[in-house]
Amino acid sequence: MMKRLATQVLGIMLIHAVCIPAAWAGTVTGKIQVQGSKVKTEGAKSEKDVVVYLEKVGEVKYPAAPKKHAVIDQLSLVFVPHVLAIQKGATVDFLNSDTTSHNVFCVDDCCKIVEGLKGKKPKFLDLGNFAGGAKASYTFNVPGEAVMLCKLHPEMSAYVVVLDSPYFVLAEINAETQSAQYIIDKVPPGEYVLKVWHKKLAAPEQNVSVTDGGASEADVTLAKKERKRRR
Repeated sequence: MMKRLATQVLGIMLIHAVCIPAAWAGTVTGKIQVQGSKVKTEGAKSEKDVVVYLEKVGEVKYPAAPKKHAVIDQLSLVFVPHVLAIQKGATVDFLNSDTTSHNVFCVDDCCKIVEGLKGKKPKFLDLGNFAGGAKASYTFNVPGEAVMLCKLHPEMSAYVVVLDSPYFVLAEINAETQSAQYIIDKVPPGEYVLKVWHKKLAAPEQNVSVTDGGASEADVTLAKKERKRRR
């Protein structure tokens, strides 16, 4: 009887040992405040979107990008969403929900397909024209800012922010307070550098420590980017 009871207790202990992770993930949270400026938060090309992300310090081994595709739609001659943050290696499906044809292309470094050699110009991403109801896809394998455009409708634009790290969040600035709250969860313990992307404003980098099951705070101040002076 005692032997059977001991076996049952041991079994329960093993089940719990399997269920408990080796290290509890932490979170990084804070407030984003716009300073010395005012961002537009309405319209197809609003400035409300802020990408906050963490880059690991030291030896970096990030998990692979999710297999599920991200989506940018083209609706009423507008890219939706205007800003999309993804991890390097992720695929984006560009939909066309309009009745007219659309095009998707990009001329930024992270969209370079072929390097220019022997005086030849480099080739950049161009998914061509595709009709309403169709879609085109692309896997982003180089980190950076990709401005997506449409050759058929020059007024259209969207931003794909490609990151090495999977620890990021997109926050939206409130029109009245010119501020936002952010939280990045499920972050493994360790030392990180917190960085921010905004299409017009900038913020200084910050060092952040993440502990087992802990919540670290890091407030962000967004201000106008410094202009490079000509020498």
